[in-house]
Amino acid sequence: MRPAYRLRWAGPPGWRRIPPVTRGVLFATAAGYLLTLFLPEVAGFFALLPGRLLAGEVWRLVTYPLVNVSIFSVLWDLLLVWSFGSEIEPRWGSRRFAVFLLLASASAAVLGTLAAWILAASVFGGGSGFAPPLVALIVAWTLEGPSRPTNFFGVLPMTRLGFAAIALVLVVFGELEQSRSLARLVFILGGLPVAWLFTRGPGGGPRFPRFRFWGRRRVFHVVGREDDFRVH
Repeated sequence: MRPAYRLRWAGPPGWRRIPPVTRGVLFATAAGYLLTLFLPEVAGFFALLPGRLLAGEVWRLVTYPLVNVSIFSVLWDLLLVWSFGSEIEPRWGSRRFAVFLLLASASAAVLGTLAAWILAASVFGGGSGFAPPLVALIVAWTLEGPSRPTNFFGVLPMTRLGFAAIALVLVVFGELEQSRSLARLVFILGGLPVAWLFTRGPGGGPRFPRFRFWGRRRVFHVVGREDDFRVH
């Protein structure tokens, strides 16, 4: 061990360096919690209620992640979105990352509603919170490199697969202990097909171009003599 050697953990970036979609999700999740806390009737408008969804209120497919009544769940969701979103969004691109979150949320809502309809004895009650797209995000991050090294929040070294296994065990058994509902479990894990599609699906998943501006590209031509190039 050299005196100048220090073990450092590369944590998530500061607020100014957080990618735009991840930053927006953090803000929307925190704002949704405060709105639900002070205006409880809003939760009934945004939460996933199978009966209302089947009646045509399709916005509930993507608005239920904003509804959360537990401060501990919100803080945990914010920490994980900050960590994984800040890593994946720059690599995927903001548009692809946003579509992934929307599709994962919608997939979980559809599968949870179907499970509640098929398993009539399994009480669903309703869906809320950012857990379904967050589980899909962790699994997508894992599928990109299962054997890559990581650590459990800077404490316990492990592979990505090990981290995902711990996270899924906590999610699955935590949900079963709390709700005793298979339909709820299907809802929590309902974004996993989207995680597979975006990482291991045909062609490695859908691709979205990275455009900063939608205007016309400027074309430059190099003209002049060999010893006097000028760009126009």
